[in-house]
Amino acid sequence: MTLERLLRPVLQPFLDTTTPLEEASYAILGAPLDATTSHRSGSRFAPDAIRRASLNLESYSLRSGLDAEDVAIADLGNIIGLESVDDLNKIEEALRLLGAGKIPVMMGGEHTVTLASLRALEPDLVVSFDAHMDLRDTLFGEKMTHGTFMRRAMEELDFDLVLVGCRAVSREEMEFARSESRVNVVSSRDLSRGDPEAWTRALMDWMTVASSVYVTIDMDVVDPASAPAVGNPSPEGISVSMLLDLIQACMGAKVGGLDLTEVSPHYDSGLTATQAAYILLECVCFLERSVL
Repeated sequence: MTLERLLRPVLQPFLDTTTPLEEASYAILGAPLDATTSHRSGSRFAPDAIRRASLNLESYSLRSGLDAEDVAIADLGNIIGLESVDDLNKIEEALRLLGAGKIPVMMGGEHTVTLASLRALEPDLVVSFDAHMDLRDTLFGEKMTHGTFMRRAMEELDFDLVLVGCRAVSREEMEFARSESRVNVVSSRDLSRGDPEAWTRALMDWMTVASSVYVTIDMDVVDPASAPAVGNPSPEGISVSMLLDLIQACMGAKVGGLDLTEVSPHYDSGLTATQAAYILLECVCFLERSVL
């Protein structure tokens, strides 16, 4: 199987990039899986909505001091045929075919797509920015869903997990997190009541001891006042500014991939897709700055 057979090119690439894959450092892929939604559906439309929103952003990043126009980004399009969780292998195969030296930047789709990335990249540390833990054993009787995929990942793979910004959790998940030494929890309440800079330093410490890192961003980590168009909105979220401060602490040479998921663009007038595009722009610039 080749990348060309797994992907459908798009007319409006992220940030209007035209860099060929062989010359790129970062590979944008859309993963429009929307199969296990428990509240609001529509995340399959997110990759293209985020791309459209990115076309109206300024490309210069004040946080990193870089212009995204100078960063080698290739938008490879959307992975085709993602109709159920049985199709996660297509995402996994696409990531494996990217080859060395290409950092995948994936746009979901529901958060379940992250499991495919973790299977392909096998990081030592996963940092998940999410209102939810996604550590349920089952959701509506199903073992593989957007609310259970991180539990499945921890069963299959050996990595430490840092959950940042969570607040919509079940008793089952809390009990699992407390019993599992590999899980570290930083709730949105921790962030709002404590010293955010202390948590930034803690994230940097966790990064230091890992040899490879994957960062996943569920847009519902952001307060719904700033990002209402998500699959499962939850009050008391963090601000985009705080999210970016925390993400910046994670973005170093050890990061082998990242994703952003769970935008359901039809639930607002474009604000959430714009926030998502901006976050991804900053993420890529953070990564580029870390290797210069």
